[in-house]
Amino acid sequence: MDPLWCLDSDWNRSYRRMLGYLAADGTVASPVNRTGLGDDASFRPGAWLLKQAKVRVEGKLTEQQTALLDALHASEAAGG
Repeated sequence: MDPLWCLDSDWNRSYRRMLGYLAADGTVASPVNRTGLGDDASFRPGAWLLKQAKVRVEGKLTEQQTALLDALHASEAAGG
């Protein structure tokens, strides 16, 4: 079973959009105002990540959400 099923549906949708953006050669280090790539040009990956950093500091992310976000950064740092 997909481990994302139990997360907030809006967060899950945005996380999947982020995965799609990265799969289309996007980067976690993108500027806040950068748009998504390909079929999802309305997505703002940098703005979404900035928001996640803010709510993380505020303690509003679950442990699973935090782990998934950490994995995004770790995967990119490892080159893929």
